[in-house]
Amino acid sequence: MRRILYTIGFSLVLGSSFSCTSSSSEDPLAALLTSPPVVSSVTPQIGTPAQNNTNAMYSATEVLIKGENFGVDTVIRFNEIVAAITLNLGTELYTKVPDGAYSGFITVSKSGGSCLPNTKTGVNCAGMEYFIDCYAATNKQYGSEIELKQGSSLSVEFDGQETKAFHTDTLLSSRNLTIGCESAVTVRVFDRSCKATDYVLQNDPIIPFPAGVATQFYITADSKTCSLVL
Repeated sequence: MRRILYTIGFSLVLGSSFSCTSSSSEDPLAALLTSPPVVSSVTPQIGTPAQNNTNAMYSATEVLIKGENFGVDTVIRFNEIVAAITLNLGTELYTKVPDGAYSGFITVSKSGGSCLPNTKTGVNCAGMEYFIDCYAATNKQYGSEIELKQGSSLSVEFDGQETKAFHTDTLLSSRNLTIGCESAVTVRVFDRSCKATDYVLQNDPIIPFPAGVATQFYITADSKTCSLVL
């Protein structure tokens, strides 16, 4: 009788030990698939969508994202815009800035994952800030950008027929840019996704700028001093 009880007890202990060992083991592949992605770097962190504006054509910036746990069903977004993945090496993702992208966040998410709007965090999601710069693609051919702040004015001298590059700060409300020159001017204004609108040979133009955006623009003028009021 003792031997029977001993055998039963030993079997229960052995079964319990085996059960604990099995439950504590973890499938590495399952862990990889369920672990959230990690973004360690984005290169470069400033770029442009493709620009096909009059007299100005620039390719979309190529972007390299490094990190881990990217998985095989990865989705890259620039804010809400999905970007095509040209290569996925597991710890490196290659993509290009998509049409319609604007400054905010570049994010990587996996199956069933998503980032909260206008953030780099969420479920099965990670990311970093990303900035759209329409002027950088030109290698700053017109020199350094001149900043025009809301509620302020500038007096700018043009030497010959010269083009200068400008940008505003982020406008708290929609405002009008008023340009006063003795001669007609040509103005190119970029929207937040680098699509350009040209105002050709305008006399003292008044141009609307949207709220919540730092607008980039060029002015071409003859040898005159022009006033800019925002």
